[in-house]
Amino acid sequence: MEKILQLRIIDIIPETTEAYSFVLEDIEGNDIHYKAGQFLTLIFIINNREVRRSYSISSTSGVNEKLQISVKRVHNGEISRHLIDHYSVGDIVEAIAPSGMFVLNEGSYENKDVILLAAGSGITPMISVIKELLYKRSANSVVLMYQNRSVQTTIFRSEIEKIATDFSTKFHWLDFRSSDQEDAFYRRLNNEKLEMLIPGYIKYDPAKTSFFICGPESFMRMCQFTVTLMGFDSKQIRKEHFVIDKPPAPPLIINPQPAKVTILQQHISFETMYPKTILQSALDQHIALPYSCKGGRCSTCVATCVSGEVIMSMNDVLTEKDMKAGLILTCVGYAVTDIALEYSTDAAGKDNRLQHV
Repeated sequence: MEKILQLRIIDIIPETTEAYSFVLEDIEGNDIHYKAGQFLTLIFIINNREVRRSYSISSTSGVNEKLQISVKRVHNGEISRHLIDHYSVGDIVEAIAPSGMFVLNEGSYENKDVILLAAGSGITPMISVIKELLYKRSANSVVLMYQNRSVQTTIFRSEIEKIATDFSTKFHWLDFRSSDQEDAFYRRLNNEKLEMLIPGYIKYDPAKTSFFICGPESFMRMCQFTVTLMGFDSKQIRKEHFVIDKPPAPPLIINPQPAKVTILQQHISFETMYPKTILQSALDQHIALPYSCKGGRCSTCVATCVSGEVIMSMNDVLTEKDMKAGLILTCVGYAVTDIALEYSTDAAGKDNRLQHV
């Protein structure tokens, strides 16, 4: 079954008037394993219904002592307001283990360029990645282009300033602010400025440059379109979506048949039938598998299809390399045949999202 973590809030840090960081620890003292760029999915019971929300981890393992998530108040956001307004130091929150694909490749980043394009709260997973690169991965060419309204709304401003000072030859921060930036060029990041700026910050092989993009949907589309138009391959781009659209419609499957799904680690099997997704079939049969968005964009539900055929109606997070390795998203995945699934394991050989039996 799905493994639920009990986490205690040990500190709450105001980052701006609208954004707060929550420092967390496991109530049993267990380590919480995560990668830079991942998120934590919190579970709430609101008006007798379960609600899940994912929040980016802004700490970096091995750099920060405790895990930290950062939350920006969304004016129409039921859960962000609930968390910020009603939770205090000492309170307990429930979560599933960290997950997400907005992560670095393995190994050193020495002599490789990394360009991070962020707007607003899109900085939250970026700050974790930046610290990982500079403190742990020997990176010597990291560029952050960060769009905000003002100095006051810039999340992690003091932390970014310190990093820029400590790594002045390796880290470059382009501070775009629409309302209080004196230099007109740095008021709004757009496609023309990206095309102008990016070549000047690439020191090494452009084919090895990595791009990380996070922010409002319109900003992300602009960045991805521009970077792709400049000739960079889609496999060089990682994106993190905060806003999830309505679940996509099922794909067309001719003559669908009932299919058996086997979860190998748990020795559990269940039946699924189009037009239900693999995840929804499991939940309907009270089999708890990890999930958050149900929209094919966050990757909490990712699993490896070891055998059989799965069709996905949506994929905005897995790369071609991921899919060639058999990764699928169960929340938008439909079993065409009997399938066997595995969930990824950590160094200890366990998937921290599953309760092992």
